[in-house]
Amino acid sequence: MLSKKKRVTKGVFNILLKDGKTFSNSLFLFYFIKAQSPHYAVVAPKGIFKTATQRNKYRRIGYNILRSLPVKSGSGIFMYKKPALIAENKDIKESMVSLLNKINII
Repeated sequence: MLSKKKRVTKGVFNILLKDGKTFSNSLFLFYFIKAQSPHYAVVAPKGIFKTATQRNKYRRIGYNILRSLPVKSGSGIFMYKKPALIAENKDIKESMVSLLNKINII
């Protein structure tokens, strides 16, 4: 899990969804805005992951991957897509890294 200082707050979450630039790949939809300090969130939608245990598991996987990456700045939301149900941890990590490389954060 990310520390509380590095997680997106409710106010920033709404701003990201409304005004953030959108990037996409096969596993994630990524909303991003430039900011001084890094703040990130991982969303596992109820429409894709039916049970709370699945949602929590995939959110934990995403947060652990983010914690291991040297992210410089910016605020963003990683939102899972349906193909993530059959993806493995290494695929999820590669997908997150490729999105962060697109915007030159790593």
